[in-house]
Amino acid sequence: MAKQTRSSMLSVLRSASSPELETVVNNYQDQRQSDVLELISIISEQKETLEKDREIPNKSKEWFAVVLLGELRAVEAAPLLARLIAARDSSFSLSSDEDNPHWYSFPAAVALSKIGMPAVEYLMELARTALPTSTAFQLSGATLEAILGEELALSAVKQYARHHPELSQKDRLTALTTLLQTGHKRWIAYNASDFSPE
Repeated sequence: MAKQTRSSMLSVLRSASSPELETVVNNYQDQRQSDVLELISIISEQKETLEKDREIPNKSKEWFAVVLLGELRAVEAAPLLARLIAARDSSFSLSSDEDNPHWYSFPAAVALSKIGMPAVEYLMELARTALPTSTAFQLSGATLEAILGEELALSAVKQYARHHPELSQKDRLTALTTLLQTGHKRWIAYNASDFSPE
């Protein structure tokens, strides 16, 4: 069905006359915005449960909604995804290696990395406020590195800390720096004090 929609959209755009092009594009953008809002609504309806259980059932409607928001680079979803960053995929694997890093088992973290730069401020806020040993804090650091790379992430954190002194606290800044240097591909969920695979 998605393939048909994509194909028909392209055919409309290909066959539209110049005066119709703007209408076609506006209709497409309106539909995309409507889709994003629907995906956010699907997640919002279960937000309290997802936050409490800290788990997103694999291949559930919420799981797919999170994945699609990342694929759509939905900036509007960044605050909600940041709140759910510590919710793991229910199919979390106990092993962690280069082929299967733990970070990829946290759908909201992956979605935020796809949203990219607009998600950085929400990740910085998490790094500033979450307990440094928590899953949310650790994922904020690993995801910052996934978006910016180690060097740029370290520079961004130093800049952010100038305006938010709480981030400069030694324990917090040291923990965040270590996470940025470790990176999302080598981060291990068990390093977080509040992480449980059950």
